Amino acid sequence: IQTDAHGAALGGLAAQASGANALFWNPAGIAGSEGMGVSAGMTQWLVETTVMNAGVVMPMMGGTVGLSVVSVDYGTMMVTGWDEVAEGVVGLVPNQGEFSATDMSLQASYGKSLSDKFSLGGTAKMVSQSIDDVSISGVAFDIGTQFNTGYRGISMGAVVSNFGPDVDSQAPEDASYEEFPGMSLPMTFSFGVVGEAIPGLNAGLNVLKQADMAQEFIFNGEYSVADIASLRFSYNISNPQEPMSFGVGLGMAGVTANVAITTTQYFDNVMRFGIGYAL
Repeated sequence: IQTDAHGAALGGLAAQASGANALFWNPAGIAGSEGMGVSAGMTQWLVETTVMNAGVVMPMMGGTVGLSVVSVDYGTMMVTGWDEVAEGVVGLVPNQGEFSATDMSLQASYGKSLSDKFSLGGTAKMVSQSIDDVSISGVAFDIGTQFNTGYRGISMGAVVSNFGPDVDSQAPEDASYEEFPGMSLPMTFSFGVVGEAIPGLNAGLNVLKQADMAQEFIFNGEYSVADIASLRFSYNISNPQEPMSFGVGLGMAGVTANVAITTTQYFDNVMRFGIGYAL
């Protein structure tokens, strides 16, 4: 789930992620931070699911260090379970209470510019999921690069996310169902290229390959107005369930505000909001 409104409007920020926003797209992008930066956002995802994200970056240790968190709240759901529906007859009975489900990712990142054109970054994160009285957790890693060609603003970036060892269930011993077996993390590869198409308009392509989905190709454009406002658009030619995204960004005196809308095929549109500040 894309959490940052700026990047979601463009279908990804592998190539041009920068500042605290880069914590959620490509850790190499934090390398160019000249001062402390913060970012926070909220996504109203599908079926009453809410995603929150926040991060902070600061130059230190010869590069830039970042800390961030992403949380997903699926809300409460109705418990349906087996029970006696008639004498000697067992069936599924609804309304036996409620349960909740949440996800969490706690992340630490480091980025460094190896030259004036090339940067490298990595993220280590503790990921966890809780569904009713069963939880699962593990460690995952991201690694990313960015390269500025120096020609017509063309930049490229690549990220490998969520690689690491399989995770095991931490179900309580008295759970009424068996523990989950070891599960592989949902590893993802993303690549992006962006450049100046005409003065004021940057256009690019993002390629996304998730472990359990077909490869996706997303075209995007961002038009800047007087370096204060930005209009954004992206079109995913490979995913009819979430084909288009639109967004607007405003920035002044180091403060930024972003809004994005993603269309869906069968559900309501997805809304994302974000704010940020950089010294």
